[in-house]
Amino acid sequence: MSTGIETKGLKPELRRLVESRNNAKVFDAEHASPNIGIVMAKTRPEDVNWLMELHQDLPFRPFIYSLNPSVEPGCLAPRSRRGRETAAYLSYIIDNYDLLPDYSIFMHAKDEQWHNDVLGQKATDTIKALRFQHINATGFANLRCTLFPGCPIGVNPLDPSEQDILNKDTRAFFAEIYMELFDVTREQVPRHIGNVCCAQFAVTRARILERPRSDYERMLSWADQSREGDFGVGWVFEKVWDTVFGMDAINCPDYEQCRCDMYGWCGPLASGEVLKPSFT
Repeated sequence: MSTGIETKGLKPELRRLVESRNNAKVFDAEHASPNIGIVMAKTRPEDVNWLMELHQDLPFRPFIYSLNPSVEPGCLAPRSRRGRETAAYLSYIIDNYDLLPDYSIFMHAKDEQWHNDVLGQKATDTIKALRFQHINATGFANLRCTLFPGCPIGVNPLDPSEQDILNKDTRAFFAEIYMELFDVTREQVPRHIGNVCCAQFAVTRARILERPRSDYERMLSWADQSREGDFGVGWVFEKVWDTVFGMDAINCPDYEQCRCDMYGWCGPLASGEVLKPSFT
């Protein structure tokens, strides 16, 4: 029976790349450094074939996870489908923990979306312009520079509002969720959490490996078994991805400096000042 939903399947050349994603001989022989993996979760209507255009300019290893109950041809099967991209991201880390590329770029499936801000809405342009010197120096970097939404404070785990408590909003239970995700005591839960949205970021292999695989397995177990719906699980992780990868609970870089550090857009600013990248 037709669902009325158009399927945007992977083209053969992209399927072949996914199939050879962990063939080190293929990628070492054919592609220049750095070794990059692009990770995304795909629903059936989403078209990810734009990745082939990107691959011509920036060779990478694709890890495309299907969020459909029946895995789309050419896609990978996540360990769970909870939390939108959450389970796919964690499945990637768990399954490839010993085979991670130098850099992992976690992206949404659509090429054009409002989450991409500095160079327009196209993911292709965003990724092509990335300064890996900065990612290498910081270990983790959000791909978005605009501070809203999420900064300066997105959630107060230890001080939920009366309305959140009355409505049984996720914010009312955030401290308990944080304790379970990170296996910490209440005293270790930060009073405030603030970071740039929207679950698109780049991480070095070294930074991912600072946590044992068991940490990511525990986080995935929570996502899979949580009473929160897909939106709630995804929202929780959007607030803590920075923490997962070793950043401060409040991580809100200056917009202009972020633009310079991440994409080399250093000015001149309206004041006439020209910035310098934090790391070169």
